[in-house]
Amino acid sequence: MKKILAIALAVLMIAALAAGCNNTPAAPSSSAPAPSSAAPAPSSSAPSAAPSAAPSAPSASGGIVLAADATKRHQDAYAFIADLKEQASQYDPLAAKHHYRMNTHEPATSGPSVISYAWSDAVLVATEGDVWIEVGPSNAFCAGGTMAALDEMISGSFEFVFTLPCYFRNYMPLSLVIQNPSLGIKNVTAGSYAMWETYKNSPELQAEAANNGEMIFLFANNPSPLSYKADSIISSVNDIKGNIRGNNGPAQMFIEEVGGDIYSCAITDVYTNVTTGVIDYLITDWHGIYSFNLYDRGVLNNYLDVNIGCSAFMFMANDGAWAEIERNGYADAIKSVSGDYFYNFVAVLEEFEANGRKAAVDNGGNIYMPSAEILADLDAAFENVAKRWISENGASAQAIYDKTAALVNEYNGIYKSLTD
Repeated sequence: MKKILAIALAVLMIAALAAGCNNTPAAPSSSAPAPSSAAPAPSSSAPSAAPSAAPSAPSASGGIVLAADATKRHQDAYAFIADLKEQASQYDPLAAKHHYRMNTHEPATSGPSVISYAWSDAVLVATEGDVWIEVGPSNAFCAGGTMAALDEMISGSFEFVFTLPCYFRNYMPLSLVIQNPSLGIKNVTAGSYAMWETYKNSPELQAEAANNGEMIFLFANNPSPLSYKADSIISSVNDIKGNIRGNNGPAQMFIEEVGGDIYSCAITDVYTNVTTGVIDYLITDWHGIYSFNLYDRGVLNNYLDVNIGCSAFMFMANDGAWAEIERNGYADAIKSVSGDYFYNFVAVLEEFEANGRKAAVDNGGNIYMPSAEILADLDAAFENVAKRWISENGASAQAIYDKTAALVNEYNGIYKSLTD
Protein backbone atom coordinates (compact mmCIF):
# COMPACT_ATOMS: atom_id res chain seq x y z
CA MET A 1 0.00 0.00 0.00
CA LYS A 2 2.93 2.34 0.65
CA LYS A 3 3.92 2.08 -3.04
CA ILE A 4 0.38 2.87 -4.10
CA LEU A 5 0.29 5.81 -1.72
CA ALA A 6 3.64 7.12 -2.94
CA ILE A 7 2.46 6.98 -6.56
CA ALA A 8 -0.84 8.63 -5.67
CA LEU A 9 0.86 11.45 -3.82
CA ALA A 10 3.33 12.00 -6.66
CA VAL A 11 0.45 12.26 -9.13
CA LEU A 12 -1.31 14.57 -6.69
CA MET A 13 1.67 16.90 -6.44
CA ILE A 14 2.03 17.19 -10.20
CA ALA A 15 -1.69 17.63 -10.87
CA ALA A 16 -2.05 20.25 -8.16
CA LEU A 17 0.60 22.48 -9.61
CA ALA A 18 -1.01 22.35 -13.05
CA ALA A 19 -4.54 22.89 -11.82
CA GLY A 20 -4.60 26.61 -12.39
CA CYS A 21 -5.34 29.60 -10.21
CA ASN A 22 -8.95 29.16 -9.18
CA ASN A 23 -8.99 30.07 -5.49
CA THR A 24 -12.74 30.17 -4.96
CA PRO A 25 -13.82 26.57 -4.24
CA ALA A 26 -17.35 25.46 -3.58
CA ALA A 27 -18.31 25.67 0.08
CA PRO A 28 -17.31 22.47 1.90
CA SER A 29 -20.17 20.17 2.88
CA SER A 30 -20.51 18.10 6.01
CA SER A 31 -22.18 15.37 3.99
CA ALA A 32 -20.24 12.44 2.62
CA PRO A 33 -18.71 13.02 -0.81
CA ALA A 34 -20.34 11.15 -3.66
CA PRO A 35 -18.27 8.26 -5.05
CA SER A 36 -16.71 8.71 -8.47
CA SER A 37 -15.77 6.03 -10.99
CA ALA A 38 -13.01 8.11 -12.54
CA ALA A 39 -9.63 8.76 -10.97
CA PRO A 40 -8.04 12.17 -11.69
CA ALA A 41 -5.87 12.25 -14.79
CA PRO A 42 -2.18 12.83 -14.12
CA SER A 43 -0.68 16.06 -15.37
CA SER A 44 2.12 16.01 -17.88
CA SER A 45 3.75 19.11 -16.43
CA ALA A 46 6.53 18.88 -13.88
CA PRO A 47 6.40 20.76 -10.58
CA SER A 48 7.99 24.18 -10.69
CA ALA A 49 11.22 24.83 -8.83
CA ALA A 50 11.29 26.67 -5.53
CA PRO A 51 11.27 30.45 -6.01
CA SER A 52 14.74 31.84 -6.70
CA ALA A 53 14.19 34.41 -3.95
CA ALA A 54 13.90 31.55 -1.46
CA PRO A 55 16.39 28.87 -2.52
CA SER A 56 16.22 27.12 0.85
CA ALA A 57 12.41 27.07 1.08
CA PRO A 58 11.24 23.75 2.54
CA SER A 59 8.57 21.81 0.68
CA ALA A 60 5.38 20.29 2.00
CA SER A 61 5.91 16.57 2.49
CA GLY A 62 4.19 14.64 -0.28
CA GLY A 63 2.92 17.69 -2.12
CA ILE A 64 3.48 21.22 -3.33
CA VAL A 65 6.54 23.41 -3.00
CA LEU A 66 5.32 26.44 -1.09
CA ALA A 67 5.80 29.63 -3.09
CA ALA A 68 7.40 32.75 -1.67
CA ASP A 69 4.36 34.80 -2.73
CA ALA A 70 1.30 34.56 -0.45
CA THR A 71 -1.31 34.70 -3.24
CA LYS A 72 0.46 31.93 -5.16
CA ARG A 73 0.65 29.84 -1.98
CA HIS A 74 -3.08 29.87 -1.38
CA GLN A 75 -3.85 29.29 -5.08
CA ASP A 76 -1.60 26.22 -5.04
CA ALA A 77 -3.15 25.00 -1.78
CA TYR A 78 -6.68 25.18 -3.22
CA ALA A 79 -5.55 23.41 -6.41
CA PHE A 80 -3.97 20.69 -4.29
CA ILE A 81 -7.15 20.32 -2.21
CA ALA A 82 -9.38 20.16 -5.30
CA ASP A 83 -7.27 17.38 -6.78
CA LEU A 84 -7.26 15.53 -3.47
CA LYS A 85 -11.06 15.79 -3.29
CA GLU A 86 -11.30 14.26 -6.76
CA GLN A 87 -9.11 11.35 -5.69
CA ALA A 88 -11.21 10.84 -2.56
CA SER A 89 -14.38 10.71 -4.68
CA GLN A 90 -13.29 7.26 -5.86
CA TYR A 91 -14.29 5.95 -2.44
CA ASP A 92 -17.65 5.77 -0.67
CA PRO A 93 -16.96 6.95 2.89
CA LEU A 94 -20.15 5.28 4.12
CA ALA A 95 -18.61 1.97 3.05
CA ALA A 96 -15.40 2.55 5.03
CA LYS A 97 -14.42 -0.22 7.45
CA HIS A 98 -13.73 2.30 10.19
CA HIS A 99 -15.63 5.53 10.86
CA TYR A 100 -14.33 8.20 13.24
CA ARG A 101 -15.56 11.70 14.03
CA MET A 102 -13.65 14.96 14.31
CA ASN A 103 -15.24 17.93 16.07
CA THR A 104 -14.38 21.51 15.17
CA HIS A 105 -15.93 24.69 16.58
CA GLU A 106 -15.44 26.38 13.21
CA PRO A 107 -18.29 26.89 10.70
CA ALA A 108 -18.18 24.61 7.67
CA THR A 109 -16.97 27.39 5.35
CA SER A 110 -14.09 28.56 7.57
CA GLY A 111 -10.42 28.10 6.71
CA PRO A 112 -9.80 25.42 9.36
CA SER A 113 -12.84 23.52 8.12
CA VAL A 114 -11.51 23.62 4.54
CA ILE A 115 -8.30 22.12 5.97
CA SER A 116 -10.24 19.57 8.06
CA TYR A 117 -12.23 18.30 5.07
CA ALA A 118 -9.05 18.11 2.99
CA TRP A 119 -7.29 16.05 5.64
CA SER A 120 -10.29 13.74 5.88
CA ASP A 121 -10.06 13.25 2.09
CA ALA A 122 -6.32 12.57 2.40
CA VAL A 123 -6.94 9.89 5.05
CA LEU A 124 -9.60 8.26 2.86
CA VAL A 125 -7.15 8.14 -0.06
CA ALA A 126 -4.17 7.01 2.04
CA THR A 127 -6.15 4.13 3.57
CA GLU A 128 -7.69 3.18 0.21
CA GLY A 129 -11.17 3.93 1.48
CA ASP A 130 -10.87 1.96 4.72
CA VAL A 131 -10.88 4.89 7.19
CA TRP A 132 -13.31 7.80 7.07
CA ILE A 133 -12.96 10.68 9.51
CA GLU A 134 -16.23 12.60 9.46
CA VAL A 135 -15.85 16.34 10.12
CA GLY A 136 -18.39 17.93 12.46
CA PRO A 137 -18.29 21.74 12.04
CA SER A 138 -19.81 24.21 14.51
CA ASN A 139 -19.40 21.77 17.42
CA ALA A 140 -21.64 19.19 15.73
CA PHE A 141 -20.28 16.41 17.94
CA CYS A 142 -19.56 18.43 21.09
CA ALA A 143 -22.48 18.77 23.50
CA GLY A 144 -20.45 21.00 25.82
CA GLY A 145 -19.42 23.52 23.16
CA THR A 146 -16.05 24.97 22.22
CA MET A 147 -14.54 25.16 25.70
CA ALA A 148 -15.34 21.50 26.42
CA ALA A 149 -14.05 20.10 23.13
CA LEU A 150 -10.68 18.87 24.34
CA ASP A 151 -12.16 17.18 27.42
CA GLU A 152 -14.88 15.52 25.35
CA MET A 153 -12.31 14.24 22.84
CA ILE A 154 -10.18 12.84 25.67
CA SER A 155 -13.21 11.14 27.24
CA GLY A 156 -14.18 9.57 23.90
CA SER A 157 -17.34 11.51 22.98
CA PHE A 158 -15.67 11.77 19.58
CA GLU A 159 -12.29 10.56 18.36
CA PHE A 160 -10.54 13.57 16.79
CA VAL A 161 -10.63 17.28 17.53
CA PHE A 162 -9.60 20.51 15.86
CA THR A 163 -9.19 23.24 18.45
CA LEU A 164 -6.82 25.78 20.03
CA PRO A 165 -4.64 24.82 23.04
CA CYS A 166 -5.09 28.35 24.41
CA TYR A 167 -8.82 27.70 24.93
CA PHE A 168 -7.94 25.30 27.75
CA ARG A 169 -5.99 26.86 30.59
CA ASN A 170 -2.88 24.94 31.68
CA TYR A 171 -3.43 21.97 29.34
CA MET A 172 -0.56 22.77 26.96
CA PRO A 173 1.09 25.95 28.25
CA LEU A 174 4.38 25.57 26.35
CA SER A 175 2.57 25.34 23.01
CA LEU A 176 1.40 28.90 23.63
CA VAL A 177 4.94 30.09 22.86
CA ILE A 178 3.67 30.99 19.38
CA GLN A 179 1.33 33.59 20.92
CA ASN A 180 4.18 35.81 22.03
CA PRO A 181 3.80 38.99 19.93
CA SER A 182 7.51 39.69 20.35
CA LEU A 183 8.22 36.88 17.86
CA GLY A 184 7.11 39.16 15.01
CA ILE A 185 5.24 36.52 12.99
CA LYS A 186 4.33 38.01 9.61
CA ASN A 187 2.12 35.31 8.12
CA VAL A 188 0.48 31.97 8.84
CA THR A 189 2.95 29.96 6.74
CA ALA A 190 5.98 31.27 8.61
CA GLY A 191 4.20 30.83 11.93
CA SER A 192 3.10 27.28 11.10
CA TYR A 193 6.58 26.14 10.09
CA ALA A 194 8.00 27.66 13.28
CA MET A 195 5.32 26.07 15.49
CA TRP A 196 5.60 22.55 14.07
CA GLU A 197 9.39 22.58 13.86
CA THR A 198 9.60 23.72 17.49
CA TYR A 199 7.19 20.94 18.48
CA LYS A 200 9.15 18.26 16.63
CA ASN A 201 12.38 19.32 18.34
CA SER A 202 11.05 19.91 21.87
CA PRO A 203 10.48 16.82 24.04
CA GLU A 204 8.71 19.04 26.56
CA LEU A 205 6.14 20.17 23.98
CA GLN A 206 5.64 16.58 22.83
CA ALA A 207 5.17 15.41 26.42
CA GLU A 208 2.47 17.95 27.26
CA ALA A 209 0.59 17.03 24.06
CA ALA A 210 0.90 13.30 24.85
CA ASN A 211 -0.91 13.93 28.14
CA ASN A 212 -4.03 14.75 26.11
CA GLY A 213 -3.90 12.46 23.09
CA GLU A 214 -2.06 11.81 19.82
CA MET A 215 -0.87 15.01 18.14
CA ILE A 216 -1.64 15.04 14.41
CA PHE A 217 -0.42 18.58 13.68
CA LEU A 218 0.23 21.77 15.62
CA PHE A 219 0.28 24.93 13.50
CA ALA A 220 -0.37 28.68 13.65
CA ASN A 221 -3.27 30.90 12.72
CA ASN A 222 -3.08 34.27 10.97
CA PRO A 223 -1.61 37.34 12.64
CA SER A 224 -4.11 39.01 14.99
CA PRO A 225 -4.70 42.77 14.89
CA LEU A 226 -6.14 44.70 17.82
CA SER A 227 -9.65 45.43 16.56
CA TYR A 228 -12.48 47.42 18.07
CA LYS A 229 -15.83 49.09 17.45
CA ALA A 230 -15.02 52.66 18.58
CA ASP A 231 -14.37 55.19 15.82
CA SER A 232 -11.33 56.87 17.37
CA ILE A 233 -7.75 56.09 16.37
CA ILE A 234 -5.45 54.88 19.13
CA SER A 235 -3.06 57.73 19.87
CA SER A 236 -1.32 56.04 22.82
CA VAL A 237 -1.04 52.59 24.34
CA ASN A 238 -2.84 54.14 27.32
CA ASP A 239 -5.96 54.32 25.13
CA ILE A 240 -6.25 50.51 25.21
CA LYS A 241 -8.59 50.10 28.16
CA GLY A 242 -11.83 48.32 29.06
CA ASN A 243 -12.83 44.72 28.37
CA ILE A 244 -10.43 43.03 25.97
CA ARG A 245 -11.07 39.55 24.64
CA GLY A 246 -7.91 37.48 24.10
CA ASN A 247 -7.09 33.82 24.52
CA ASN A 248 -5.28 32.34 27.53
CA GLY A 249 -1.52 32.81 27.63
CA PRO A 250 0.55 35.69 26.23
CA ALA A 251 -2.53 37.38 24.70
CA GLN A 252 -4.01 37.82 28.17
CA MET A 253 -0.61 38.77 29.58
CA PHE A 254 -0.58 41.59 27.03
CA ILE A 255 -4.01 42.74 28.18
CA GLU A 256 -2.73 42.92 31.73
CA GLU A 257 0.47 44.63 30.61
CA VAL A 258 -1.45 47.53 29.04
CA GLY A 259 -3.91 47.78 31.93
CA GLY A 260 -6.98 46.31 30.25
CA ASP A 261 -9.55 43.94 31.72
CA ILE A 262 -9.56 40.34 30.50
CA TYR A 263 -12.92 39.25 29.08
CA SER A 264 -13.14 35.57 28.16
CA CYS A 265 -15.73 34.10 25.83
CA ALA A 266 -15.93 31.60 22.98
CA ILE A 267 -15.29 32.97 19.50
CA THR A 268 -18.91 32.15 18.65
CA ASP A 269 -20.05 34.74 21.23
CA VAL A 270 -17.73 37.53 20.13
CA TYR A 271 -20.07 39.04 17.50
CA THR A 272 -22.84 39.68 20.03
CA ASN A 273 -20.47 40.87 22.74
CA VAL A 274 -18.82 43.41 20.43
CA THR A 275 -22.08 44.74 18.98
CA THR A 276 -23.61 45.17 22.44
CA GLY A 277 -20.55 46.93 23.82
CA VAL A 278 -19.53 44.20 26.26
CA ILE A 279 -16.16 43.82 24.52
CA ASP A 280 -14.16 47.01 23.91
CA TYR A 281 -11.18 45.47 22.11
CA LEU A 282 -10.64 42.14 20.43
CA ILE A 283 -7.47 40.13 19.85
CA THR A 284 -8.30 37.55 17.20
CA ASP A 285 -6.79 36.63 13.86
CA TRP A 286 -7.91 37.64 10.37
CA HIS A 287 -9.34 34.23 9.55
CA GLY A 288 -11.55 34.51 12.66
CA ILE A 289 -12.66 38.01 11.71
CA TYR A 290 -13.70 36.73 8.29
CA SER A 291 -15.14 33.33 9.28
CA PHE A 292 -17.37 34.77 12.01
CA ASN A 293 -18.48 37.87 10.02
CA LEU A 294 -16.88 40.27 12.48
CA TYR A 295 -16.13 42.56 9.53
CA ASP A 296 -19.86 43.45 9.23
CA ARG A 297 -20.51 47.18 9.05
CA GLY A 298 -20.59 48.72 12.50
CA VAL A 299 -19.21 45.66 14.33
CA LEU A 300 -15.45 46.25 14.14
CA ASN A 301 -14.66 49.69 12.77
CA ASN A 302 -10.91 49.89 13.38
CA TYR A 303 -8.02 47.46 13.15
CA LEU A 304 -4.58 48.26 14.58
CA ASP A 305 -2.49 46.29 12.09
CA VAL A 306 0.13 44.62 14.27
CA ASN A 307 0.16 41.00 15.43
CA ILE A 308 -0.85 40.81 19.10
CA GLY A 309 -1.88 37.20 19.49
CA CYS A 310 -1.18 34.63 16.81
CA SER A 311 -2.30 31.33 18.40
CA ALA A 312 -1.67 27.63 17.89
CA PHE A 313 -4.19 25.40 16.12
CA MET A 314 -4.10 21.65 16.68
CA PHE A 315 -5.49 18.38 15.35
CA MET A 316 -5.47 15.62 17.99
CA ALA A 317 -6.75 12.06 18.33
CA ASN A 318 -8.16 10.28 21.35
CA ASP A 319 -5.63 7.79 22.78
CA GLY A 320 -8.08 4.91 22.58
CA ALA A 321 -9.02 5.61 18.97
CA TRP A 322 -5.38 5.99 17.97
CA ALA A 323 -4.47 2.69 19.67
CA GLU A 324 -7.24 1.03 17.65
CA ILE A 325 -5.91 2.62 14.45
CA GLU A 326 -2.45 1.25 15.25
CA ARG A 327 -3.82 -2.25 15.97
CA ASN A 328 -5.68 -2.26 12.67
CA GLY A 329 -2.55 -1.25 10.73
CA TYR A 330 -3.60 2.21 9.51
CA ALA A 331 -1.31 4.40 11.62
CA ASP A 332 1.48 4.67 9.04
CA ALA A 333 -0.94 5.56 6.24
CA ILE A 334 -2.63 8.26 8.34
CA LYS A 335 0.70 9.62 9.56
CA SER A 336 1.84 9.88 5.92
CA VAL A 337 -0.89 12.52 5.35
CA SER A 338 -0.45 14.20 8.74
CA GLY A 339 2.37 16.20 10.30
CA ASP A 340 4.51 17.80 7.57
CA TYR A 341 1.84 16.97 4.99
CA PHE A 342 -0.38 19.65 6.56
CA TYR A 343 1.88 22.33 5.08
CA ASN A 344 0.02 21.64 1.82
CA PHE A 345 -3.08 23.16 3.43
CA VAL A 346 -2.06 25.99 5.76
CA ALA A 347 -1.87 28.66 3.06
CA VAL A 348 -5.66 28.38 2.74
CA LEU A 349 -5.73 30.64 5.81
CA GLU A 350 -3.87 33.34 3.88
CA GLU A 351 -6.83 33.62 1.52
CA PHE A 352 -9.06 34.07 4.56
CA GLU A 353 -6.76 36.85 5.73
CA ALA A 354 -6.98 38.50 2.31
CA ASN A 355 -10.77 38.15 2.34
CA GLY A 356 -10.97 39.47 5.91
CA ARG A 357 -8.91 42.54 5.10
CA LYS A 358 -10.94 43.26 1.97
CA ALA A 359 -14.29 42.73 3.71
CA ALA A 360 -13.25 45.00 6.58
CA VAL A 361 -12.40 47.86 4.21
CA ASP A 362 -15.45 47.24 1.99
CA ASN A 363 -17.67 47.58 5.06
CA GLY A 364 -16.20 50.89 6.13
CA GLY A 365 -13.49 49.55 8.45
CA ASN A 366 -10.13 51.25 8.86
CA ILE A 367 -6.96 49.13 8.91
CA TYR A 368 -4.06 51.24 10.09
CA MET A 369 -0.48 50.89 11.29
CA PRO A 370 0.54 52.23 14.71
CA SER A 371 2.63 55.36 14.82
CA ALA A 372 6.34 55.00 15.57
CA GLU A 373 5.68 56.16 19.12
CA ILE A 374 2.92 53.63 19.74
CA LEU A 375 4.91 50.87 18.08
CA ALA A 376 7.83 51.53 20.44
CA ASP A 377 5.49 51.27 23.43
CA LEU A 378 3.93 48.11 22.01
CA ASP A 379 7.34 46.55 21.46
CA ALA A 380 8.24 47.28 25.08
CA ALA A 381 5.00 45.63 26.20
CA PHE A 382 5.68 42.65 23.92
CA GLU A 383 9.13 42.15 25.46
CA ASN A 384 7.67 42.28 28.96
CA VAL A 385 5.08 39.68 27.99
CA ALA A 386 7.81 37.38 26.64
CA LYS A 387 9.86 37.73 29.83
CA ARG A 388 6.82 36.95 31.95
CA TRP A 389 5.81 33.97 29.80
CA ILE A 390 9.32 32.54 30.05
CA SER A 391 9.49 33.08 33.82
CA GLU A 392 6.14 31.36 34.39
CA ASN A 393 6.70 28.27 32.24
CA GLY A 394 9.65 26.44 33.73
CA ALA A 395 13.25 25.76 32.90
CA SER A 396 12.67 24.79 29.26
CA ALA A 397 10.64 27.89 28.33
CA GLN A 398 13.63 30.07 27.42
CA ALA A 399 15.08 27.46 25.08
CA ILE A 400 11.68 26.86 23.45
CA TYR A 401 11.15 30.60 23.01
CA ASP A 402 14.65 31.08 21.52
CA LYS A 403 14.15 28.15 19.14
CA THR A 404 10.78 29.49 17.97
CA ALA A 405 12.12 33.03 17.55
CA ALA A 406 14.97 31.79 15.35
CA LEU A 407 12.57 29.75 13.20
CA VAL A 408 10.12 32.65 12.83
CA ASN A 409 12.96 34.89 11.70
CA GLU A 410 14.07 32.25 9.18
CA TYR A 411 10.63 31.63 7.69
CA ASN A 412 9.64 35.30 7.69
CA GLY A 413 12.60 35.73 5.35
CA ILE A 414 11.43 32.97 3.02
CA TYR A 415 7.69 33.64 2.77
CA LYS A 416 6.26 37.02 1.82
CA SER A 417 3.17 38.37 3.54
CA LEU A 418 0.04 39.75 1.90
CA THR A 419 1.09 43.25 2.91
CA ASP A 420 4.71 42.98 1.63
